[in-house]
Amino acid sequence: MLFENNDFELDFPFLNLVGLTTNNKINNSPNTKPNMNSNFLTAKEGFLRGNMFKNEYKPYKNLTYIDIKPKNDREAKLFNVMSFSFAINDMNLYLDTHPDDTSALYFLEELIKEEHKAKEEYMKTYGPLTVNKTKGDKFTWLDSPWPWEDLGGSMYV
Repeated sequence: MLFENNDFELDFPFLNLVGLTTNNKINNSPNTKPNMNSNFLTAKEGFLRGNMFKNEYKPYKNLTYIDIKPKNDREAKLFNVMSFSFAINDMNLYLDTHPDDTSALYFLEELIKEEHKAKEEYMKTYGPLTVNKTKGDKFTWLDSPWPWEDLGGSMYV
């Protein structure tokens, strides 16, 4: 690496944001999970802001994001699924460029578990989310409301 084997000490505090030191080693013991809450937002907050990192939201002028309030149980469960899906995609993009960040990897694994639970909860009550989740003797995908059908909910979910 560029700065290895030098007689001087360089301090790059921004590297601590992703859990790295100046010698590119992960800052954690192999027997302990890293602190997953240090740099990452919750799935809902990340979904609303548009990224999963606490210090990355930069509002344009005085504008900010809208705090979406689902109007019924169906919207709340779908919003939950959408939040976890967004969080997983955002963490995947981050890990594409930071594959050694174990904190992000553990966080991604937790998000995947939570998304699976959220999808199962939604499908148990309201039916399949995707065509490949249809079960039984009837093609239940057709029974689900379509995005353009107004069920009295919000325009965002």
